[in-house]
Amino acid sequence: MKHLPVLLWAFVLFGCSEKGLEGLEPTPALPIGPQIVVTDVYGRQYPDLDPSVIYCGPGWGAKMCHFLHKYDGTIWADPDNYYSDYSDVKFSNFWDPFFISFFEVDSVASHCNGWKLDEMTYNGVKWTIEIVKDQEDVLWFDYNYYGTNTEIEYTTLYKYEVIDGLLNFSSSDGRSFTFHPSERDYSEDLIDTDEIVEQQGCLF
Repeated sequence: MKHLPVLLWAFVLFGCSEKGLEGLEPTPALPIGPQIVVTDVYGRQYPDLDPSVIYCGPGWGAKMCHFLHKYDGTIWADPDNYYSDYSDVKFSNFWDPFFISFFEVDSVASHCNGWKLDEMTYNGVKWTIEIVKDQEDVLWFDYNYYGTNTEIEYTTLYKYEVIDGLLNFSSSDGRSFTFHPSERDYSEDLIDTDEIVEQQGCLF
């Protein structure tokens, strides 16, 4: 009987604890995936680092410097490029839905088209884009074209590399161009054009 007060106290304490937990929802675990885990250029992941921080600079080395981080918002132009519909290109940070935009700026009608990673479908045509290499001054990605089929019809490897301040482009289908940093203002209300045709993913 001398243990009865202790047992009663333990019962009351346990009951209060249970009642205090009622209605509390467990905190969901954050999903772990490539979009929220800091990854170096070799594919090694650092789950303890804050993914909102860009770890590229003194002390981190080139392994933490990605092309799409370093050249976020940069625009390049090739005004003498008569062999391509889009002579201006803009890169955006890897975390944005679209990471690249192509511009064809003309005084009568200007066009803009963007690409994003993974799968896209436009007017019934499907393609996927996969990053092959994303380093400080090098960006390679595969463009897998499906068309209206379920299987890949062909794959083109696109390469962008910054050397001596110039953007060098080449592709596995034999194209190659050199782009210079652009000083053009691409704001919609400032572009000297009568009409702007924005296709999916345009990054003005």
